[in-house]
Amino acid sequence: MNGLLTVSKPALTDAALLVLRVGVAVVFIAHGYGDVFEAGVTTNMQNYRDAGIPLATVAAPFAAYIQLFGGILFALGALTRLIGVGFIIVMAGALLFVHLGESLVMGQDGSGSGFAFIMCVASIALVLQGPGRFSLDRIIADRRRPGLSGATPSAEGVREGVARPPR
Repeated sequence: MNGLLTVSKPALTDAALLVLRVGVAVVFIAHGYGDVFEAGVTTNMQNYRDAGIPLATVAAPFAAYIQLFGGILFALGALTRLIGVGFIIVMAGALLFVHLGESLVMGQDGSGSGFAFIMCVASIALVLQGPGRFSLDRIIADRRRPGLSGATPSAEGVREGVARPPR
C-alpha cells in the first residue's frame, strides 16, 4: 500500500511529463496564435506600451513568437528547456507588469493572476525536470550517446549512475 502512494514507474513519469508538456504547449500556441494572427504583433506592441511594459517593441514580438513557435517545439519536446525559459520570462513579465496585485482567483472582469502563475509554475517544473522520454530532445540525445544503440536509459539506471535499456 505504501508504494501505491510514493512509487512511480519511469514510464508513468515520462507519460505525465508528456501530458504536462503538451497541455502547456497547447495553451501557449493558442495565445501566440491570437497575438500573431488575430490582434497582430503591432497592436500588441501598443498594448504593451499602454501597460507600461518596458521595451515593448522587443517584448511583444518575443512573447508572441515564443508562445506560437516555441509552443509548437515544446509540444514536440524539442529545445524544451530553452523554450521553457522563454515561457517563464513571458509569464513572469505578465505577473509583474499586468497582474501584479491581482487575486489568484479570476474576477468577474477577467482579472486575476492565477492563469499566468500556473503557466509559469508548469514551465518551471518542465525546465527543472526536462521533457521526458517521449520527446525529440531525448531522441536526439540518445542518438548522440555512444554505446546505447538507441536504447533509452531507465530512471533507475540514471539514479544509480548506470545506463540501462528500458524493460
